[in-house]
Amino acid sequence: MPPSYILTTGATGFIGAHVVSQLLSKGIRVRGTYRSQKKVDAMRAHFRSLYGDKVDGLLDFVYTGDLAAPGCFDEALKGGIDVVVHCASPLNFTLTPEQIIHPAIAGTKSLLTSISSTPSVQKLVVLSSFAAVVDEFTKGLGSDVEYTAQDWNPITYEQGMSDLRYSYLASKTLSEKEVWEWSESGRGKGVGVVSLCPPLVFGPMAYPVDKISELNSSNAELWFLTTGFSPLPLSPVPAWISIHDLTTGLVNAALDDSITNKRYTIGSPEPFSSQLAADTFRELFDWAKRRVIEGDPGKYPDVAKLEGDIAKKELLGGKDYIKWKDTILEAGKHFKEIEDKQKAAAGEGSK
Repeated sequence: MPPSYILTTGATGFIGAHVVSQLLSKGIRVRGTYRSQKKVDAMRAHFRSLYGDKVDGLLDFVYTGDLAAPGCFDEALKGGIDVVVHCASPLNFTLTPEQIIHPAIAGTKSLLTSISSTPSVQKLVVLSSFAAVVDEFTKGLGSDVEYTAQDWNPITYEQGMSDLRYSYLASKTLSEKEVWEWSESGRGKGVGVVSLCPPLVFGPMAYPVDKISELNSSNAELWFLTTGFSPLPLSPVPAWISIHDLTTGLVNAALDDSITNKRYTIGSPEPFSSQLAADTFRELFDWAKRRVIEGDPGKYPDVAKLEGDIAKKELLGGKDYIKWKDTILEAGKHFKEIEDKQKAAAGEGSK
């Protein structure tokens, strides 16, 4: 049977909000967890404008507070939740390694404990990351390397705690490993598990935001290239995916009974680099010619590949991944509108 009530954790975040939006568009009842009432109000108002008053009967929210607190998801799982899409995870590089790693692992453990005591839940879909796949220590990112769903980042807790650069890698790797250990040990009590491990995620926000600073980390990295920073920064991630493709993958994983107990790498076959992004911005937008440095046009690094054909077939129904230029055209227009709105509010006007 298709699910009737889906919990999306981190529902007000960049990816979680898109998941909620797509579920609502299909008429599926959805509950979101949140920590910001302002974001909930903005989401609800925007989704009403998209889908009408039916949103009031399909969408509800539960406050979770501290994700690391035991039992913080108990209330959110009440009422017949049958599928959970877990998108909530801290990502703030102004924090310490402990503040990044501990909440991610503890929050996942708390969710798993609550699911174990909730008989209605039949499936858990986990938004993991390419960070849980990449092996910087031995395999690297050379052009002769391909990463698949069978690859795991070998990073340890101790390595993550020793260096802020490694803390996010450790948080995603160790929290996803908690999920699979829970499932394979039998503590999951038959709950099906699916995890998706995307790289950088680009695209528009699912509901209006007032400031460029409210962009998610991947989009912020992309938009940073329009600030005139020189030289162009090297991206540590050579792969990307459109938010629309990732959302479709997460939603289909949640809705399709035949997709269970499987891990996916999912991403466009077109590689990512800062130089490519700079070239594309300058090609597509007149304003970018004044703001994005040229760098070394057309010179792109040879980088590792990310296997995405299995996800394309099983999660996207065989549909091709959205193209790079289409993604940048949509995202660039959207981000520029946010910037112009922010400047207008500050009395600066558009520049």
